[in-house]
Amino acid sequence: MSRKWSDSTKRSVIIGIGIALALLIYRFRYIIPPFLIAVMLAYILNPLVKFLMVRAKLPRTVAVILIYLVLIAAIGVTSAIFVPNLVEQFRSINLDLEGIAASVSRFFEQPILIYGFSVEFSDIYKGVSSALRSIASPFVSHTISFLIDVASSAAWLLFILVISFYLLKDAQKIGSYLEGLVPPAHRKDVRRLAKEVNAVWSAFLRGQLILCAVVGFVVWVVLWIVGVRNSLVLGIVAGVLEVIPNIGPAVSAIPAVLIAFFQGSSRLNIPNSWFALLVIGLYILIQELENKFLVPYIMGRSLRLHPLVVLVGVIAGASLAGPLGIFLAAPILATARVLGSYAHRKLLDLEPFEEMGEVRSKE
Repeated sequence: MSRKWSDSTKRSVIIGIGIALALLIYRFRYIIPPFLIAVMLAYILNPLVKFLMVRAKLPRTVAVILIYLVLIAAIGVTSAIFVPNLVEQFRSINLDLEGIAASVSRFFEQPILIYGFSVEFSDIYKGVSSALRSIASPFVSHTISFLIDVASSAAWLLFILVISFYLLKDAQKIGSYLEGLVPPAHRKDVRRLAKEVNAVWSAFLRGQLILCAVVGFVVWVVLWIVGVRNSLVLGIVAGVLEVIPNIGPAVSAIPAVLIAFFQGSSRLNIPNSWFALLVIGLYILIQELENKFLVPYIMGRSLRLHPLVVLVGVIAGASLAGPLGIFLAAPILATARVLGSYAHRKLLDLEPFEEMGEVRSKE
């Protein structure tokens, strides 16, 4: 029988493995974002694979191949239809926003007379404008570079599809292997934790993606109907910012209202000020319909996170990982809540899953 390691040897091995993993992650950190996207893609498509396996009686590999053929065809058709228009609108909206900024600047450069007193806003405008640029520039640059990297690099897209394909095809083997690494005495708790974490990600990831897609599509179509320029880009902005609770929809309305106010409608013959009010009303209406009908049915189980906590997480995620960090902030925080609750109750020698069961039964 092989000689057992001492406690000091075990600690040394664990520390050495941890350092080696940290160095590998740092060395190949540029692979982490596309790898995470591949993991999320496999996770999202897994229910479809199970559906085909059960209903069509297909082997898992055949079901995965079929789904990826449909996915690749959808990517090709969507790219051919939307990408040229999207690129053109991105260029156009950049010029539009520059023109709007110049108009605002000219407005604030003129003194305003209030009861015979002249009020200068130029200094205030310069200070606020400088502060906004310093806050927005890093996020905008990261977002644009991220979109360029993902959209224009066929190699990274191929990497994401290949990795997600094998993750999806071998999901059961990977799950069994990871479970086998857990000591038998702790497997019951790990299975329960995995179930709780899966419920969190299932509620958010699939639900949020559907919600973002629906809201983005509705905003695009509605703005296009009333004649707001660059409606496709504004719809994408609305869909992306949907991941930020409460504040995201309000922020997404700002560029649309500015464009409506300064450029008017390409379809409706009404004053720009009234058109801007119409756009504000449409955004409010879409938000109310979303909260009343879409969120309860699409999102399902709540993540039970206060909006302020999510907002702080979104800001931290943006600074650490850009757009991907923004999107993953809420489910990561919810996962941390699940794991933290488990650890807290274990430290107090309490039943670790009692609280989770009580909460779920009330829901």
